[in-house]
Amino acid sequence: MGDKLPENPMPAWMKILIVALALPAAGFPLLLAGAPADSVTRLLVWFYPAYVAASAVCAWICYGQRPEVTWILLVLMVLSHFSIYYLALGR
Repeated sequence: MGDKLPENPMPAWMKILIVALALPAAGFPLLLAGAPADSVTRLLVWFYPAYVAASAVCAWICYGQRPEVTWILLVLMVLSHFSIYYLALGR
């Protein structure tokens, strides 16, 4: 409990990067309109904004002690953007 790791301050460019990478979730109405009704795709589109928000918050929180985990979360977020847009609109 007394062995707390030192925290690295988050630079402004990282804050901007996290927010910018979370912005594609704002296309939720477009994705929902493009997803076929009564399909698993529609269900995944409904969970997509919550996933992006949770990933962004976790990336923000963990940067101070584990910046490499932040980068992993950001890469996964970008891959999920490509995947969900392709799934909903790429047909």
